[in-house]
Amino acid sequence: MKGPILFLGIGGSGMSSLAHMALDLKLPVIGYDQKNSSITEYLKERGALIQNDISSIPLVGIEMVVYSSAINDKHKQVFDEIKSKNIPLKHRSEFMHLLVSNQRSISVAGSHGKTSTTTMVSQILTEVGMDPTIMIGGDTSLLEKRGGKMGGGEFAVYESDESDGTFLKHKASIRLLTNIDNDHLDYYKTREKLEDAFLEYISFKTEGDVVLFASDTGIKEVLQNKTKEIISSPQFRLFLCLEDKDTKSEWYRNLETKLGNHLIPVIYQIKEEILNFSFLEFKNINLHLPYPGVHYLTNGLVALVGSYAAGVTPKISNEILFRYIGVKRRQEVLGLWNGVIVMDDYGHHPTEISMVIRSLKNKLKSKGKLVVLFQPHRYTRTQLLLKELAESLSLADSLLILPIYSAGESPILGISHESFLPFLDHQNTELLKGEMDLDLLVIKNKLQKGDIFLCLGAGNVRDWGLRLLENQP
Repeated sequence: MKGPILFLGIGGSGMSSLAHMALDLKLPVIGYDQKNSSITEYLKERGALIQNDISSIPLVGIEMVVYSSAINDKHKQVFDEIKSKNIPLKHRSEFMHLLVSNQRSISVAGSHGKTSTTTMVSQILTEVGMDPTIMIGGDTSLLEKRGGKMGGGEFAVYESDESDGTFLKHKASIRLLTNIDNDHLDYYKTREKLEDAFLEYISFKTEGDVVLFASDTGIKEVLQNKTKEIISSPQFRLFLCLEDKDTKSEWYRNLETKLGNHLIPVIYQIKEEILNFSFLEFKNINLHLPYPGVHYLTNGLVALVGSYAAGVTPKISNEILFRYIGVKRRQEVLGLWNGVIVMDDYGHHPTEISMVIRSLKNKLKSKGKLVVLFQPHRYTRTQLLLKELAESLSLADSLLILPIYSAGESPILGISHESFLPFLDHQNTELLKGEMDLDLLVIKNKLQKGDIFLCLGAGNVRDWGLRLLENQP
């Protein structure tokens, strides 16, 4: 490739990561995004040309156009013009696979925990000097202000996003799967089709190493119901992270019969924020992480085993994960306001929400209350998961709900933040207007010294927390 490469929607986390990788390769980068942000400003600093008006971008000389699923039929005229000029049009997943085609791949999939687990693997491989190519759908200090970089080592580590099915177009040589949950049903339509997609991702017939967190209910259901007739590649290995009791189950014995010594159990137990595990010749290793929550420990186990498949011993990985650097917008502390810890978290699915609320309440231990400011993400997700979202949010001591963050979607009649009220305790719940200064008057009255104020959601909800911190008493 010589470029220039045009990225449509370059301000998104995934697209900006790819643009940074292209810049690492010294390719000219042109980007379109309606909004200016710190992400687009940093891309400009690195030499990218950013346009806010898509019609003003000259297509003459463009070698390739990269787009994401967020660029939709509203841009049909632009797509038609690109096609009329015979310019190659690549989905972002296709472009990423093109970038990493000369390296061995480590992909991380799952309904939750992809970004954290990808960052853990990336940190391990980076600290041992393997110089991996990295593609992360989030902001981490591992890569300073970006989510992607080209490395000169043997491996490329990247998130494999199942949201639109494109994660099945490339089979990595090491495939990690954290969990399977009811997300992106607007695309898959049924739970069975979602499970079939993840089964295809595991791909028993494809050579390589697969690491599954088999204590997850969704993964366990797939292994129970969809592996009775499997045929595996002779070069396929399956690492199963599970508790000892599951090794006595029928589905495990079935896999053991079919895979023989190609099945490697990773037996673990968790006690008091410590995960103890054993596999192969590695016995009774204790995994500690600097972040609270069982989900961080289980993601860490998957990352550690995946790194073992890449050649890093568990002892070394364990030492590195003890200083895991974390990801922006994952239980991120924004600051302190009048004795209140102000935090931000990207969680927007019921399972993610319940995990982060439980872990923070456990951290508080009744010394203060957890006040949650929730911003629903997308009308379709809110409609599909309304009751489940409400059940997870009800775990908060006090709940404030912002209007829905559309993420480019058109409104759905009858779906709004008011739709949550029938499923929640009205005494602990209040709807906000989405007007920051007015909302902050309500928020301040809810907070007392010793509380945690959590901004929760995948939109711009953290801005309310940042504005609160600007208004110190």
